[in-house]
Amino acid sequence: MIIYYDGNAKTWHSNHSGITLGSNNQPLLPSSPFPIELLPFKMMTKGNNIGPIVGVLTSYNSKNKLIGNRPLFEKLQRELDVFGGMIVIFPPEQLTNMKVDGFTYIPSQDKWLPITTPLPHVIYNRVPFRKTEEGYSFAAAIELIKNNDLPFFNPHFINKYELSQLLKQDKMLKNCLPDTELLHSEQTLTDFITRYGSIYVKPAAGSKGKNIYRLSKKKDYTLLLQSIQGEQHFSSLHEVVNEYLPIWITKEHIIQEEINVDVFNGHRYDFRILATFLDGNYVMTGVGIRQSSLQDVTTHVPAGGKIIPYELVQNQEHDRFFQLAVEHCGALLTSRFGFFGEFSIDACIDKNGNYYIFEVNSKPMLFDEPEIETNRCRQLAKLFYELSGF
Repeated sequence: MIIYYDGNAKTWHSNHSGITLGSNNQPLLPSSPFPIELLPFKMMTKGNNIGPIVGVLTSYNSKNKLIGNRPLFEKLQRELDVFGGMIVIFPPEQLTNMKVDGFTYIPSQDKWLPITTPLPHVIYNRVPFRKTEEGYSFAAAIELIKNNDLPFFNPHFINKYELSQLLKQDKMLKNCLPDTELLHSEQTLTDFITRYGSIYVKPAAGSKGKNIYRLSKKKDYTLLLQSIQGEQHFSSLHEVVNEYLPIWITKEHIIQEEINVDVFNGHRYDFRILATFLDGNYVMTGVGIRQSSLQDVTTHVPAGGKIIPYELVQNQEHDRFFQLAVEHCGALLTSRFGFFGEFSIDACIDKNGNYYIFEVNSKPMLFDEPEIETNRCRQLAKLFYELSGF
């Protein structure tokens, strides 16, 4: 069904009587017979209700501009256009008990336009900053979402230490985790470097490979500290502690053993596994490979890593493990934090054929592999319809 929006009056119209819009069933006004410019929207019907309105929760940046993963949102709107539905992106501050003020994408015009709609039928959390999730406005929005029984998924970012403790509870996954502890003191650092020889220090609330350090003990007992910015040599652990420990303990950091990761063409590589909830199960949506290149502290592409096709290393054992990991991680995350509709897993295989999980990302960024991203948007659109009842 086609319905119409009057951008000046912020009202919704239909040629059919008795039609409502949004999860709070706002009645639509009759379409005006006068030549007022109304914007058409293709929507689905559920009884007398029109939808789905898919709310995408994002946030303002420091310049008070609404931001987020625009390419993903645009792809999702194009996917919804096939059957009907609307993406509305909005910050927590613009959600009320009656309506939401945000922006929607018009593929035919390749434009984002301001829009006011009744309450969404489902809300997808894509807030890009942890700071926003820790604020009053986000907490108020979550309370409103709960009070109105709105389907909501991907509740928040995941702390790396909390994640490691959670995954340890699973009989299968606990054998796939690098030894991980919170970095509390010089003693923790000493114990780990003595035990493993090479370790990682990571922000517990970090992302995209930023501020990750690798500390390695050399044969002459000196220490090498590496990051994506470069490397430093130290004659003793005490020197490392004096320079870096005050920085690391200012914000929560984890310390983790380095895994002897498998290599391909002489460079280490790891897996990025995308998972989506579909038809009552968590399924593997796609697998990407990220390989170290300019430096090998991290394989993240923004830090110089490169993409290679999964098919170059793919086998049945990989596929089997990834699907099991997806199922187990999805069940754990949802039971502990609330419903996750999608997530991604950073994993690897070591040189002895053992699998390890480094991280689970609650808000996967765009995958550079077009086929993975296409499959992702298709499955997310199906999830929107499933959760909203359309």
